[in-house]
Amino acid sequence: MSDELSTALRELAAARATRPVVDGPGIRARAMRRRRRRRTAYALGGGGTAALALLGLALHLHPAGAQDPLPGSRPPAVTAPVSALPSPSAATPVVGTLDLSRHGLTCGRRVLPVLAQWGRPLASTGPMRVVAKHNPRDLTFVLRSKNPVEVRVPYVVELRDRQDRPYYIGVFTPKLKALSEYAAESDWIGLGAEDAAWFYARAHIGDTLAVTEDPAAR
Repeated sequence: MSDELSTALRELAAARATRPVVDGPGIRARAMRRRRRRRTAYALGGGGTAALALLGLALHLHPAGAQDPLPGSRPPAVTAPVSALPSPSAATPVVGTLDLSRHGLTCGRRVLPVLAQWGRPLASTGPMRVVAKHNPRDLTFVLRSKNPVEVRVPYVVELRDRQDRPYYIGVFTPKLKALSEYAAESDWIGLGAEDAAWFYARAHIGDTLAVTEDPAAR
């Protein structure tokens, strides 16, 4: 018998030989080894996937060839511009004009006739500011031949000039008409009842009233 035939017969006999019988503990040990190999394979596979994801993110944030700028060379953060606040010192609008020479108070399109003007001439024709409103207000009138008299006047608007001197606009009441015979004096201007009530309702604290006087109109 040749050597090749002997070798082939031995290999065939070894292939068909009965595998050794494995007992229960051996089977369990073999199964545990298989599970450990599978877990190790899963862990290695998951870690590799995470590593690839991190690598891709790093490449996306820092592409090839790009260099991080130096800390001192980074441009400052851009902030939104802040709108300018309105100036609190806004000019107070003029709501009317008191014409002393023509005896009229113009407010809007309405002209209120001045029925009486008692008192000293205004020191200046500058603007006057509304500082208070009284309904009514007791005003003092100085009589040349008698003692000072107080008269309750409805719809009084109190004004102040630049030197903080008071002046009053109110109703020309019947009692004041009687006092006119005694040359009463007071820093006061009298309007008709309806006009005084209208001006009282329109005037507001802080409003400005222009004062003019034309000598040619006297």
